[in-house]
Amino acid sequence: MTHTECEDLEYLRSIQSVRETCKKVYGPPLQTENGDSTHFEVDLGKMSKVTDYLVNIIERDYKNLGDIPVHGRWQHLNCNGIDRMGSLINSWAAQNIDPLEVCRRLIDLITFSVIVDAGAGSEWSFVEKETKINRSEGLAVASFYMFKDGALSHDKSQTVQGSRLKDFSQQDFDKGFQISSKNSLQGYEGRIQLIRSLGKSLSERPELFGEDARPGNIIDHLYKLNGSENIDLQQLWEVLMTGYTSIWPTGRLTLNGEPLGDCWVYKTENDEIIVSFHKLTQWLCYSLLRPLEEFGYKFNISSKDLQTGLPEYRNGGLFYDLGVLSLKEEYLNIGLTNSKKYGYDPSIPTFTPDDGVIVEWRCLTIGLLDILLPLVNDKLGSNLQLSQLIEAGTWKAGREIAAELRSKTSGPPINLHSDGTVF
Repeated sequence: MTHTECEDLEYLRSIQSVRETCKKVYGPPLQTENGDSTHFEVDLGKMSKVTDYLVNIIERDYKNLGDIPVHGRWQHLNCNGIDRMGSLINSWAAQNIDPLEVCRRLIDLITFSVIVDAGAGSEWSFVEKETKINRSEGLAVASFYMFKDGALSHDKSQTVQGSRLKDFSQQDFDKGFQISSKNSLQGYEGRIQLIRSLGKSLSERPELFGEDARPGNIIDHLYKLNGSENIDLQQLWEVLMTGYTSIWPTGRLTLNGEPLGDCWVYKTENDEIIVSFHKLTQWLCYSLLRPLEEFGYKFNISSKDLQTGLPEYRNGGLFYDLGVLSLKEEYLNIGLTNSKKYGYDPSIPTFTPDDGVIVEWRCLTIGLLDILLPLVNDKLGSNLQLSQLIEAGTWKAGREIAAELRSKTSGPPINLHSDGTVF
């Protein structure tokens, strides 16, 4: 494979590379109203329908647009109107836990919760006081109780310790996520391995995670970088990308023997290009903003607009379900054949993460989210940030339209045959 000069390790791991490499794919088909990509037909005339759908949801759920938080795992941890995070923080205050330690613990919890947040599938759920919670929120609440009960540390403290995660057993996993023959979780084995790999990453980088190998110790490293609470998002990004390199499974794309993470090859008629998404790191980065800015050192973080919308199936599914994107017949038929092969719903196309269909869908999702933001702001007369649009609108809208169209599963319009490590 030939690479341009900029397609080196440092560049492809950077946050800037996400929008820039994806634009090589989404740029041409999104330049005209009726564009044509390799795998999809594009109808930008339907963006007004997407805008209206989002605005209705945002106005329904938020009387004051200023109340919309940054998209993050915190809201999932507090799902169903239960302030689990507030109760946890109050319990620490009652114990006179140091404010910096509170921040470390929040980052411990959120990091673990994000790492296990691959698609759960439609069969699994977590039961909390007789209430079933499924999908991403179910995974969040499961991780919350594992953390609260001390299951992620050797000393049963409410922390996350790398030495504990390295030894995380199948029995530990089954107990924490309530796994049974009647409650199976998609990507089961890959998810267990991901937890162990997280423990390995934490243990290998004491300069970032401390001698006790905790995610939360990054706050002390970040403070030392500039000697103050003022940091740039790129500094946080570099810590996350370098600190968690070894969590990526073997067999993923590498450059000069080094893993690239959430990067994939996209083949054109004349060439192959590498596009970067780094959805896991972006999701983690978004999710850590609240504890970093509101607790402990209370960092001032600049350059937050470098992040993109998240290229995952709720955001991407919204554009597909409302007609902006549609699979070309040739690839739709291939996807339906794959569904039979992998044992999925035969009416929903299925592809693996490295398939050009999925790579292109994710690229188009990033481009369409950038187009959508000013349309929604114009309609609302607001100045929402992209992270707020995802939180209040696109992610929620993608889920709601999926439930309307596929009420039995509420699943996406295109299935991803996943190992539990692709986000």
